[in-house]
Amino acid sequence: MPIFSYRARDRKGALVLGELEVADKSALEKSLDKTGLIPIAISPVSKIRFDFSKIKGIFERITAEELILFTRQISTLFGAGLPLTKALSTLEGQIKNKAFAGIIKKIREDIEAGSTFANALSKHPKIFNELYSSMAEAGEAGGILDKVLDRLASMLEKENENRAKIKSATLYPKIVLGAIVAAIFIMMTFVVPKFVQLYKMFNVALPLPTRMLIAISNFSTSYWHILLLIIVSGIIFVNLYFKTKSGRYNWDFLQLKIPIFGNMFLKSILSRFARTLGSLYASGLPILQALDIASRTAGNIVIAESVKTIEEDVRAGKGIAEPMARIKYFPPMVVQMAAVGEQTGAIDNMMEKVAEYYDQEVDHTIRNMSTILEPILLLFIFGIVLFLALAIFLPMWDMVRLIRR
Repeated sequence: MPIFSYRARDRKGALVLGELEVADKSALEKSLDKTGLIPIAISPVSKIRFDFSKIKGIFERITAEELILFTRQISTLFGAGLPLTKALSTLEGQIKNKAFAGIIKKIREDIEAGSTFANALSKHPKIFNELYSSMAEAGEAGGILDKVLDRLASMLEKENENRAKIKSATLYPKIVLGAIVAAIFIMMTFVVPKFVQLYKMFNVALPLPTRMLIAISNFSTSYWHILLLIIVSGIIFVNLYFKTKSGRYNWDFLQLKIPIFGNMFLKSILSRFARTLGSLYASGLPILQALDIASRTAGNIVIAESVKTIEEDVRAGKGIAEPMARIKYFPPMVVQMAAVGEQTGAIDNMMEKVAEYYDQEVDHTIRNMSTILEPILLLFIFGIVLFLALAIFLPMWDMVRLIRR
């Protein structure tokens, strides 16, 4: 659709400037009339124009913290009695991230043009996912948008905390493994070749660890370009494979089976699922729609397909607990809480308790993570150091014995 720029006056006579994407000029006049604006001048905007703000916006990433703050602020302003468009206009001028401010401006203009808040949000799925727009839709339909947004902000905060904790738990092994790889690279590139030249001066039989180390060093120094090509090709292939449906499923399945980390990932996913389902149901969405959205926002295809089977059974007239009990990824505690929620009509409260329980479980697992990983990493480092030491020093002992003779 074409874009029109307009100059208009509001009821108080203040000048209002803006742009809107509509079918034609008359549609824009009707849209302005609905919002109480009197058009002064309307002109089409050329689609061929170079907007430096869009180029800049590519590099301005909208963080989870900014989204949480926006949700909390819009909830507060709307709850205080401000019209939604006025609240959005206020936040639009406060947000420092120009890309995010531009998105909020588009949302406000869509609402002024007659769109609902949820539909305006759904036009920006990279920022406002399906869960966000669905909860907004439920809040608008029930007349409790401020409460729903406040609940959504709390939910986003908790999810952000869980992601930060998991990143923190995996940071230590990443640093250790990265340091080991860097040390091995330096050894192979600078240290081992020097020892190889030394060994060539003495006609002694080299032990197996030394021959292995020399072979690895020769390959990495002589065929580094092939090695680099293999690594880059492997990374590209893996990324392309994981973008396919089967690849994503296998990766998500593997994540749940990784020793130590798999159990933590599962607990985090169950916490997200329970909190999403409880929040959606508490916002007024039917249980089938809540399950559908919870499955698509689970963050793991394996769990998402499991939730889909629950949704199909519920659609057939069964409860949640019965099909959930047949799925191995849902522990008995979750099943029992779901059953109690069905019996008492408080599924939202029970799911919130499940989410809180697994949040505590994730916290406990992360606190014990270093205690579990340290012996494993130390054993791994010891094995590498032992191999390097034997490969380098065994020939030197043979050379010392040869010199003494």
